[in-house]
Amino acid sequence: MTCSAIPLFPFSDPQNYRPTLDLARRELASGDPKEKAARSGCYFEPTRPAFFVTMLNHPFIVSYPDGKVKYMDSNLEPHFVCQILMLHYLSRADGTPLLHRFIPYRQLAGGGSYDRAFQKRAVQPLAEMFGACPEKMLPAAAALLGGIPYCQGNVTGTLLYLFPRVPLLYLVWPGDDEFAARSSILFDATANHYLHTEDLAVCEFITDLLGNIHRSTQLQSTT
Repeated sequence: MTCSAIPLFPFSDPQNYRPTLDLARRELASGDPKEKAARSGCYFEPTRPAFFVTMLNHPFIVSYPDGKVKYMDSNLEPHFVCQILMLHYLSRADGTPLLHRFIPYRQLAGGGSYDRAFQKRAVQPLAEMFGACPEKMLPAAAALLGGIPYCQGNVTGTLLYLFPRVPLLYLVWPGDDEFAARSSILFDATANHYLHTEDLAVCEFITDLLGNIHRSTQLQSTT
């Protein structure tokens, strides 16, 4: 039985994004796959041939050169958006060492134009879900998404690895009678060496995942 916090499907129809997916597959097929693997921190198996890619602590196989994405040891695939992200990551990664210096979305290349929507769709829901109980974000993230606890002062957070070289820092400040809860999602300063800013807006999807895991955990605790 396949166990995954990331939704899986027998087939995820890309619909209007078919040209984007097809282009991402062509870009993957160009160039040396071993170099792509080395720059992205992934493993390439030439006898298969395929890349082994870890996304949010979940193992996926990306066939080469056709770029078909499957969950490890299954015939299931993630949502087409996740497939496009993996393909873009493998093709764009340039091997730049992580700086472990975190910046907000607006400081990414061109991030200012989408930052308001990003805050509304990805960041604010995080505070709404965990502002009253920031500590509950940690088990939700760690159990299924490989989150690493981050605590400093009154901020509670978790470090998630979207891909091996794309760390994301999720932070929540608790609310009280005087101040509303706050949250933030930060990116390593090297993030654009691995994904376009538009791709990094996927944090909306990760926020939803954390919420789904949290609600599922609450439901299990009451049954």
